[in-house]
Amino acid sequence: MSARALLVGLNTYPDPRNNLNSCVADTLAFKAMLCDSYGFDPASIQLLHNRDATLDDVRAGLDGLFAGAQPGDTLVFFQSSHGYRYTEGETMVEVLCLYDKFLNDTELSQRTQALPPDVLTVVLDACHSGGMNKLFFPGGDVAVARAKVWQPPDEQSERDAQLYSQVSKFKFFGRSVTGDTGAVAKNLIFDPVGVAAPKALDQGAVDLNGALFAACLADQTAAAGSPPTNNLSAFTFGILQETQVGLSLADLSERVKTRLSQLNMGQTPIAIAPPTHPELLLNAFVSLQPVGGPVASPPSGGGSFDPDAWLRSQLAGIG
Repeated sequence: MSARALLVGLNTYPDPRNNLNSCVADTLAFKAMLCDSYGFDPASIQLLHNRDATLDDVRAGLDGLFAGAQPGDTLVFFQSSHGYRYTEGETMVEVLCLYDKFLNDTELSQRTQALPPDVLTVVLDACHSGGMNKLFFPGGDVAVARAKVWQPPDEQSERDAQLYSQVSKFKFFGRSVTGDTGAVAKNLIFDPVGVAAPKALDQGAVDLNGALFAACLADQTAAAGSPPTNNLSAFTFGILQETQVGLSLADLSERVKTRLSQLNMGQTPIAIAPPTHPELLLNAFVSLQPVGGPVASPPSGGGSFDPDAWLRSQLAGIG
């Protein structure tokens, strides 16, 4: 069995309007968690940051991550960055923003199709909606974090605005195209009265061949770093605070949701699995093994990951 990970973080982009403050730190903290709690060898984890996170770089990283995957392997793709959405014909599509180009969700999903069904976890700390700043209220005080919202060039923004009126279908990241009202509503903030459930299980369902854990619903914003989240992005902070080896993805999602709700963050994490393998939600986070079954042991001399201790060590190193 093999455990490998590709972690992508972008703090800087060619357009300074899109720069963020926490995405590189997110990848470093996530790497420490994988090594300390899940037994990953640091040499099996590839980091791609800023200028090294081009579309070609990420494609090559995904090729290496997926190469030769076998049942029982543990593969993790993590990205902390901007997200964006735009129209293609009558469909609203979602993408991840790399240094030079977009990673389309269709491409990522297609790359996963040859994998065994129980080896891949994708964690996305990004959002696909508008709004530059995110207000929240930790402990009753007003705090501001940069929202992970991509600012396109003016000409692209104008083009997108002109095309929004023709949208009749949505393609949420990692999921199939759908125009079904019930499937669309499941991925948005509002909970309209009288909207029926999706007509079929595959409406808006996961195309990705693996478990998907995302920072927020499609029309919410994901917060970048701020003091209440130890200057990590809010979703990553929640994962690091709440993860336990052997905890199911569904339970972790609920814990992170509660953690962010206590901070009044206004973002709702979402964990989903392909309709053909719904059990992935009930399996352990990262290992995707049945809860109570075998999970990776920390390396000798290691132990459970302590996010606060990790942060203190990083700050000491800066000093």
